[in-house]
Amino acid sequence: MFSAPSSFAFQPDENIEHGFVRVLGQLALQARRLTQHAHGKISESVHDARVLIKWLRALLWFAGPVFSSSEMNRAKSHLRRASHLLASERELVVMRSILVRLAQKSEDSAYRRALARIANAEDSQQTSTENPHQSLRQAMAILLATIRQFERRAKIKSKWPSCSDRLARAFLAAQKAGKEALNSDDAAQFHDWRKKTKRLLFQLQLTHAVPGRHMARTIKRVDKLQEKLGDYHDCVIAQDRLQKSLPVKVPPRVVRRTVDLLEMRKHQLRKEVRQIAKHIRLQ
Repeated sequence: MFSAPSSFAFQPDENIEHGFVRVLGQLALQARRLTQHAHGKISESVHDARVLIKWLRALLWFAGPVFSSSEMNRAKSHLRRASHLLASERELVVMRSILVRLAQKSEDSAYRRALARIANAEDSQQTSTENPHQSLRQAMAILLATIRQFERRAKIKSKWPSCSDRLARAFLAAQKAGKEALNSDDAAQFHDWRKKTKRLLFQLQLTHAVPGRHMARTIKRVDKLQEKLGDYHDCVIAQDRLQKSLPVKVPPRVVRRTVDLLEMRKHQLRKEVRQIAKHIRLQ
């Protein structure tokens, strides 16, 4: 499993165009390795593939002013398709993780057995309907094709954005999304905040290969915020699956209890993200 990326960042004093093309090459290298040497748990390979897609999205967002809207919209559409190919495996991992966590916290053996039945049914349904290895290969093929397209196009572009301007825009977008989410408590608004916070994190990492003390602290706080928002989104996914597409007959009281526990967790997470967001500053 590859880790977060010192090589996926513009280096000090590096020309932006050169850095853009170099990072594209690093993404392509990791995608080819992942396709050729995926092994162990498929969930780990899917996780790595999803991170690569997010990095490419972040890099293309940074370079958005350079390319035409039609080029960017086409790339977004392709990458959405790649993400969709991996979504089922990701949701299964989320569901399994949450059910295990709830079981560990419960002293009720009957409840733990019911959660285990739900987890086993989710696994069985996924095995019968999905081929995650094929989906992984298809997603990486889309990513590589998109990379090749932008490698060619980058060589004929001349005016590139500044790191400070793009970073400021990402920060303001995340800040605005956070205010809207906290004022509404709506799951869709929190999902939008999560995406914009994730984008801000990637922009911080992309533009700060060697962060100073203040920026390192900011990156750490943004990372913690997006992690908590990710936990919130996972609770939403689990609630939705329990209430709409439960693949096994489970007593309604078990479903209600699980949904209530997830709602309590979401309430706690809302309080936590509010506190974290207060302390995030670029300057």
